[in-house]
Amino acid sequence: MFLTKLAPVSKRVALPTVGAIRTLVNKVTVVGRVGHDAELSNVSNDRSVVHFSVATSESKTDPEGNIIKTTQWHRIVSWDQKRNQLLADRVKKGDLVYVEGPIHYRSYTAKDGTEKHLSEISLRSFQALTPKA
Repeated sequence: MFLTKLAPVSKRVALPTVGAIRTLVNKVTVVGRVGHDAELSNVSNDRSVVHFSVATSESKTDPEGNIIKTTQWHRIVSWDQKRNQLLADRVKKGDLVYVEGPIHYRSYTAKDGTEKHLSEISLRSFQALTPKA
């Protein structure tokens, strides 16, 4: 991967390139608390998937001086067959974790006929930050 320097008006930026085509990056990094134990599901005889959620929080002060805390929930999905059983055994509610991967958006029609939209992070890198008991 080569770096090509561009000269925008305000500053110089280096973008990764492959040949003559610039590559774009879709990567999310989240450090937060696990909302529920990881759930392992078998998709077929030889394929499984793991889902869990991670919460991140942010505090702000409004003009009156009140502290307002907001929490964002991030849906994490892993298709890595070698790692899924370990994740299912290790990732527990309340654990502090580091997750990284691309974010994907999709929609589907629910059983009641309504259109649902969701976003999920496809797990590429994982680190448990809570020590084992």
